[in-house]
Amino acid sequence: MKKIALFCGIFVSIVLLSSCSDKNYQSHFDLGKWYSEKGLINEAILEFKAATRADPEQYKAHHHLAIAYTKKGWYEYAIQEAETAFDLHPSDATYKLIQVIRDKKSLESYQDIIEKEPLE
Repeated sequence: MKKIALFCGIFVSIVLLSSCSDKNYQSHFDLGKWYSEKGLINEAILEFKAATRADPEQYKAHHHLAIAYTKKGWYEYAIQEAETAFDLHPSDATYKLIQVIRDKKSLESYQDIIEKEPLE
C-alpha cells in the first residue's frame, strides 16, 4: 500500500511540474524581455537563462540571451546561444544573428589592436 501511495505521489509531482514548465518558461521569458527593454541586461540574462532551463527547446529564449550577451560584450557566450537558436530554428534571422555577433567580435578585436598601436 505504501509503495502505491509513493508511486502516486511521485506521478502527481511529475505531472504538476511538467505542466508548470510552460508557464515557468513564459514568465521567465517575458520578464527577460521586459528587463532587456528597460536596459537591465544583467537581470535579463538571468531570466533568459532561467527560461532556457525551463524549456531548452524554445529558440526565442536562446536568441534573446545571445543578444543580451552581445550587449555585455560576452561574444563567445553570445555565439554559442545564437548557434543553439539556429540549431533549434534554422532561419535567416537566427543565421544573421550569428554573423552579426561574429562581426561585432571581430570589429571590437580590431579596435583593441588599433588602440594599442595607434597609427602615426
